[in-house]
Amino acid sequence: MSELRGGRRDSFWDAEPASLGPQPAAHHRGRDPFAPAPPPPVQRHGAPAPAAPGSAGASGADGAPAPPPSEPPARVGSAVAALLCALLTLLCPLVFVLLGFPMLSLLIDVPAIVFGIVGLTRLHDPMEVERCIRYTWACILVYLALMAVILAAAIMVVLSFA
Repeated sequence: MSELRGGRRDSFWDAEPASLGPQPAAHHRGRDPFAPAPPPPVQRHGAPAPAAPGSAGASGADGAPAPPPSEPPARVGSAVAALLCALLTLLCPLVFVLLGFPMLSLLIDVPAIVFGIVGLTRLHDPMEVERCIRYTWACILVYLALMAVILAAAIMVVLSFA
């Protein structure tokens, strides 16, 4: 049913189940791109930061400074998309102005815009960026649901006078 080809099985379902016990640190390190990274070392106050394995401190082997990263930090695209969608919610107050309800144009999704901006300013902390992205999308979805209810009520009011 399943053949071994070069030490690998040909089907995912034929693989052995994962072990729940402790595993060696180098297990799956070179093969699995989704393996969790080891926890960062604990740094004491005033102690110099440890160098990454295989590097000569903050500079290269010849003493030259390390090159800058070649790509933006993780999740920047998602944070930008969340901020753009939060800014697009500013179109909802325009709809209320066009319908003749200028007072409802004050309903702006400020929390989503703020969380989107904070997510883009905290790029050094990936967990903070992830949290801000989640909060931005949550604010957007709640705001759109609220706007749908208010818009339906506004349309009923307009139609009742027609």
